[in-house]
Amino acid sequence: MTIQHPVSRRRFNAVIGACLALPLAARAQAYPAKPIRILVPFAAGGPTDLMARAVGKSLSTSLGQPVIVENKPGGGGVIAMGEVARSPADGYTLVFPSILAVTNPALMANYPFDTLRDFSPLTVVGYIPHALVVRPDFAAKDLPALVAMAKASPGSINYGSSGNGTSAHLGAALFAQRADIKVTHVPYRGAAPAVQDLLGGQIQFMFLDMSSALAQIKAGKLRALAVAPARRFAGLPDVPTVAEQGYPGFDVHGWYGLFARSGTPAPVMQTLYAEVKKALDSAEIRDLFENYGIEAGGMTPEQYTELVRKDLGLWKRTVDQLGITLQ
Repeated sequence: MTIQHPVSRRRFNAVIGACLALPLAARAQAYPAKPIRILVPFAAGGPTDLMARAVGKSLSTSLGQPVIVENKPGGGGVIAMGEVARSPADGYTLVFPSILAVTNPALMANYPFDTLRDFSPLTVVGYIPHALVVRPDFAAKDLPALVAMAKASPGSINYGSSGNGTSAHLGAALFAQRADIKVTHVPYRGAAPAVQDLLGGQIQFMFLDMSSALAQIKAGKLRALAVAPARRFAGLPDVPTVAEQGYPGFDVHGWYGLFARSGTPAPVMQTLYAEVKKALDSAEIRDLFENYGIEAGGMTPEQYTELVRKDLGLWKRTVDQLGITLQ
């Protein structure tokens, strides 16, 4: 006859439960156990590439595993994001999307992803504000004067952008809607030819990202009438925001961040976030970013998810109201 002692049985169950839980905990603690890939949806050499490589280098050191940055341009970010969407949800393949992740769903009729269903936003790595710029001798000296000129002669003022459907295009179109002015969009293949025509007088203004605009503004080659985010840009503290000049609530910002595959375990996301935040708080990265007109990010995954949700709604409404499509 065998006598079972309740205390022994409870102890036995506790030991078994601990053993069953151990492999999962061990796996979470072991992350990362192999190299991590960061896919950049753009060609090498631009500000996105610079940010990804700076953070990747820091993560390699802090996590003790190689972090490999791979450039996967094409399809407005769809190629790189598609590879992450098809990868295991284990935190070893990340993507470094821009605001295209929230504008493309509104612009593309058959966009293949649901941004918040298929991906888990980790954090914003950097913000690249846009400035509304004109040539130095342009008659309008501030934003109200530009609006007055446009209203006095509807359709006579042209604005340029680095391409149809880009944040520069959408930001300017949203401003024109808020200001109730009729202006003509002229898309270019990149910012450089647009700036060339701005200086030549073929277009009268454009929203230009600060990584392209800052040095030219400081050199006096361009003049900034406003910055597009809700708060002033630290690199140009004397330039007022669009909101300050009569358009409260106007807040257009270019952000670049990290997405993981949806379903990535919370401990893995927490590890990645903590190390990316540590990198972004370092003086080395902040100084590097500042030289390129980039403001370091660092918001939590929860805050980033809310930003993505808010921007998805903003650009869907804007695109629908203005009838903007990718050509």
